[in-house]
Amino acid sequence: MKTDFKNLPNLDEAFEAVKGQLFGPLDPALVKLKHKEIIIEAKEKREQEFFTLGGRSATSDDHAERGRKERMETLLLVITSQRLAEKLRETYKAFDDIRDKARELLERIEGMLKDARHDYQALISNAARHPVTGEPIFPYADGRVETEDGRTVPPDEVQGVDFKGKTMGEHKDAGQSRISELVQYKEEATGIDSRAETYQECMTDPDLDEDEREQAVDESAKDAGGMRNRLEEIETNLGATVNFDPVARHVEALPTTNPTITKPSL
Repeated sequence: MKTDFKNLPNLDEAFEAVKGQLFGPLDPALVKLKHKEIIIEAKEKREQEFFTLGGRSATSDDHAERGRKERMETLLLVITSQRLAEKLRETYKAFDDIRDKARELLERIEGMLKDARHDYQALISNAARHPVTGEPIFPYADGRVETEDGRTVPPDEVQGVDFKGKTMGEHKDAGQSRISELVQYKEEATGIDSRAETYQECMTDPDLDEDEREQAVDESAKDAGGMRNRLEEIETNLGATVNFDPVARHVEALPTTNPTITKPSL
């Protein structure tokens, strides 16, 4: 009885394409032709399944991922060079690992961003208010006072404002810096994930011959190490960010001394 392998390319056609390796010289043109036929058939099958579900759905990324995996498995069947097949497998797996790490970090960053923004809002809520405009204002240890966006407030505008126990400018700045840093890490991790996916797409392009594919694999592999190292740096920095709490979650821990407001000489 013939076993039915679901979600795999037609094994009979794949065997036809590679049997030359077992039974005699292989025609490169035939390999390329059979390869493209298998890829096109698999692509049409996936598209048919997708549109049966009705347009673009939340699982479209899963469909794309499965499509890349299927192309990869098909390539490993039809590539004549065992050396190239192994190189392709290893490089593709390296980018899988990079993408897994990037998405793991993105999940952590999202949680940290949520906490950082919550902390920052607590600081803003605890800020002193401008006596005229009502906007949050923040005194610094050196005596200056600024608004949330960094605009300097003249001393004569804040005479009589009670800054005791209110958010200091240094804490406000630290909160903003922390959020900006996490946003930057999020953008970097997202970009690395996207680049790794693009490399996988290039390496499994069905229109490439074996020489072109080997060049694509080699060029992709050059960037893999740098991407992995940057993710490790981000992970290390995230650990440092967790231990450093510049925003002071509890407002009662903020300084309670009144800053000195320098009054200009007339």
